Amino acid sequence: MNTILLAALAAWIMAQTVKVLFGFIRYGKDDRSRVMWRIIWAGGMPSVHSSVITSVAVTILHTAGVESAIFGLAAVMSIIVIYDRGRMYSIYNTFQKRYPDFAAEIQGDPILKDLVGHRPYEIITGVIIGAASSLIIRFLF
Repeated sequence: MNTILLAALAAWIMAQTVKVLFGFIRYGKDDRSRVMWRIIWAGGMPSVHSSVITSVAVTILHTAGVESAIFGLAAVMSIIVIYDRGRMYSIYNTFQKRYPDFAAEIQGDPILKDLVGHRPYEIITGVIIGAASSLIIRFLF
C-alpha cells in the first residue's frame, strides 16, 4: 500500500472537511449554497495545499528517513508550496492598499476572498492537519 498517497488523500479529506465546518461556523446557514465550492476549491481556512504537501513530506520522512534524497526533494517542495500560498496573500494585501475600491468589493465576496492565498494561521493549520494525517496513516498502516 502506498502510504504517501494515502496520507495525502487523508490530509485533503481532513482539510476540506475542516474547511466546510469552518465555513458554517464563520458564515452560518448562509454558507450552505457554497458547500460544494468549499469542497472543491483549495482557498480559505485551512490551506489544503499546505496540508497535502506536509503530509507527503512527513510520510516520506517516516518511510525513507531524513537523509534520503526523496525526503530532501519533498522538504524543498513543501517549502516552495507553503511559501507560495503565503506570498499570494501578501501580494493581495499590497494590491488592497493601492486599489481600495477593489479591496472593498473583495471584502464583500467570500468566494473572492478565498482566491487570494492564505493568512499565516490558515497555513499553520494546514501544516498541522498534514502532519497529523501522516501520523494517523503511519499508525494505521
